[in-house]
Amino acid sequence: MRAPLATSLLIAFMASCSDKSSDDDAAGAAGMPRGGAMSTGGAGTGGSSGASGAGSGGAPAGGAGGAGNAGMSSGGAGGSAGAGMAGSGMAGASGSGAGTAGAGGAATTGCVVPAAATDQPTLLSQTGCVDPADPTKAAASLIPYDVNSPLWSDGASKERYVSLPVGAKIHVKDCTAEPDTCMPSQSGGTDEDEGHWNLPVGTVLMKVFIIGGKRIETRLLHHRNTTTWTGYSYEWNDDETEATLLPDQKDKPVGNQVWHYPNGSQCLECHTKAGGRSLGPTTAQMNRDYAYAEGTMNQLDKFEALGLFDAPPPRIAGYPDPQGTADLELRARSYLQTNCSICHRPGGTLSDVDLRFVTPFKDTSLCNHPVNMATGDPNVPQTRLVPGEPTESTLSFRMHDTTTYRMPKIGSTVVDTDGTKVIDDWITSIESCPP
Repeated sequence: MRAPLATSLLIAFMASCSDKSSDDDAAGAAGMPRGGAMSTGGAGTGGSSGASGAGSGGAPAGGAGGAGNAGMSSGGAGGSAGAGMAGSGMAGASGSGAGTAGAGGAATTGCVVPAAATDQPTLLSQTGCVDPADPTKAAASLIPYDVNSPLWSDGASKERYVSLPVGAKIHVKDCTAEPDTCMPSQSGGTDEDEGHWNLPVGTVLMKVFIIGGKRIETRLLHHRNTTTWTGYSYEWNDDETEATLLPDQKDKPVGNQVWHYPNGSQCLECHTKAGGRSLGPTTAQMNRDYAYAEGTMNQLDKFEALGLFDAPPPRIAGYPDPQGTADLELRARSYLQTNCSICHRPGGTLSDVDLRFVTPFKDTSLCNHPVNMATGDPNVPQTRLVPGEPTESTLSFRMHDTTTYRMPKIGSTVVDTDGTKVIDDWITSIESCPP
């Protein structure tokens, strides 16, 4: 066994549900579809800046996309759209169209936040976020991404995409440039991590869940206004030809497990305010390569090349892959960051323990700290973490449990055997609590 990793390594890492909005949430240029109404994209503007072309409301046909830009439509039958490909314009095609990102900016997109939360389309193919002819494919205008330390989702593999409103920029939390934001929240700071991507109003995040090679669910998370995010769950049919919006939570047998489809309020139990709501898009999660259709590229470089940041973000090192080859403690802390710190952090639902990656181990309130819940229950270990003893540590016990005391408390009923092994091995390696 060995002593916990020195705090200096963590310091070194640091150095390297819903309301109706009062107006158009998605930066509503004329020609954007609202509440499923047909709308037609106009001509995309040319130029090297990469600004997407705004559609002209009611225009009978989509114009040609300008260089590196796109006009688009997500409308009813007979709608036309201009589709701007990277670096050159193309004539509008009949039907619903989607422009791919140009070299200088994100394409116009039909994957938008409806004017009212109740206007959410019933079918995934109607949302503008997927190819209506093949809903298994994301709309060409969406940007795919991946993360360094994924959230455990009962063994499901995932596809992740983001749609940004036309002309809007991502603001990245930077403690050097804006030190006041990194003060404690009671002193005027914000609770989300340094490097968190503050996505603009009108952003849509899409995540596809796949088990046994088949799509079972697609979730959409909308940034409706400055204070509100809303979540929607679409259930795929067995043939994977369409997914339908669920009116409420649902449990469904999938193979040898039960899959939980959350309702909107349950989405926000994990997508916490303290965690920043969007969770995945942070510099530490996104600082990695992605195999885009046009070639492999670092995701930070890609978003910067598309002109999507309001300022170049500091290059914070990526979280270690919990199943990778980095130091055991760093991998364990990375797992806890993603799966636990969304609630267990300052300002979080349960802030008496701090499981953020950047928090020194001695300050987490884990080691030899008594539990504050289930006190006195003989079935539950009464200490959060006992050095060298995972079976006597509540941290391990709750990850292994599948009943009352399971963590996470929602959205998971299947034990992550690889993840629990990382945590158990880390606890086993700890000789004593740090002073």
